Amino acid sequence: MTDLTDLDPFDPGFIACPFPTYAALREEQPVVRVPQGKGFWLVTRHDLVREVVADTATFSSQVGSLGLVPPSPELMAELKRIAPRIGNEVPTLLTLDPPGHTRNRRLISRAFAPVAVRAYEPLAHEICRELVASWPTHGPFDFVRSFAVPLPVRVIARGLDVPDDRVDDFKRWSDAAVAPIGARLTDAEMIESVLGSAAMREFILEQIARKRSRSGGADVLANLVDARLSDAETTDLGSATGRQLTDDEIVSIVRQLLVAGNETTTNLLTQAMVRFHDEPEWWGRMRDDPSIIPSVVEELLRITAPSGVNQRKTTREVTLGGVTIPAGENVLVVYLSANHDERVFPDPERFDPTRPNHAEHFAFGRGIHFCPGASLARMEARIALEELTRAVERYTVVDRDRLSWNETFQLRAIRRLTVQVG
Repeated sequence: MTDLTDLDPFDPGFIACPFPTYAALREEQPVVRVPQGKGFWLVTRHDLVREVVADTATFSSQVGSLGLVPPSPELMAELKRIAPRIGNEVPTLLTLDPPGHTRNRRLISRAFAPVAVRAYEPLAHEICRELVASWPTHGPFDFVRSFAVPLPVRVIARGLDVPDDRVDDFKRWSDAAVAPIGARLTDAEMIESVLGSAAMREFILEQIARKRSRSGGADVLANLVDARLSDAETTDLGSATGRQLTDDEIVSIVRQLLVAGNETTTNLLTQAMVRFHDEPEWWGRMRDDPSIIPSVVEELLRITAPSGVNQRKTTREVTLGGVTIPAGENVLVVYLSANHDERVFPDPERFDPTRPNHAEHFAFGRGIHFCPGASLARMEARIALEELTRAVERYTVVDRDRLSWNETFQLRAIRRLTVQVG
């Protein structure tokens, strides 16, 4: 038996390498309560994760705050003081159950359907080539800032009809939005996070006002502004009847799209570069035969699970995997662990794009909360690898033995990756 009594998912060592602990949990305690922070349950085995995400009545997505660490009295007082800048947080997609979730998902589904995503492929190729051309001809550079961040941000920005020159702002706001999720922050860091989210809100409100002043347009934001909702919560785009989405509803949807639309791809591409530094033969295979890249992307999604942990709240007492969980408890489904479950993926730590059961991975969730942007993320990753392998024969990760990870176990990501081409 592995000693799991001191399990602390917030620990930097765990964030950097959680896989041995997750393997032990799958084998010995696949449903376990962690007393850290507010206290929460981890579900790590593939079959049990599947059971949770399929039962939306018992495991609700309306979890309230995504933070797992209770705020101090001093922080609560400061948050109350700056509340007018923060605005109202309205659950819309990730943190909402049907029927509201169904309605909101329908609003954006057409914009991220495979046929719609194909229209962005020329833009993605263009951005990749432009970014590679901007790299220094000699010396190392940060791959995260020079490629992995701007590619998805510029693509999703185009979809929302916001300026390319706000890339740095988007990244700062996105970091602020996810900072408290699965992390222990100081009060000062929490305030910085909240103010960053408030700045994002102010910008989105400006864009909404711009769209409301001139109706029409084919982008996602225009569709959200022009949508009309009947009393039955059905959607009739272009109808003159029914209520409009409120500004707070649109802000919440757009904020989630901005964050989800760049975090996943950024994390995937950054970890991919580490993987192919360690196993350069796959880089060579992609250069020789780009047709294998879609399968490579699926295996990368499985093995990295860029959005690794998702949160639910129990609506009733429930028994899961032989363990009783009371009502009102935070339950974290660990996609990263499920994707490494040896019961489903033999030899799970081996990188193998030929696996026949990639469809079983949870990189984009499952069920009603399956990521609506999955087609977009796959397209971006595929085109990025096509362009990178075409332009770069070989490279080295300079800081391979001292990777800098962020502070969250739920959305673990490499903050900086120093790369040397050649």
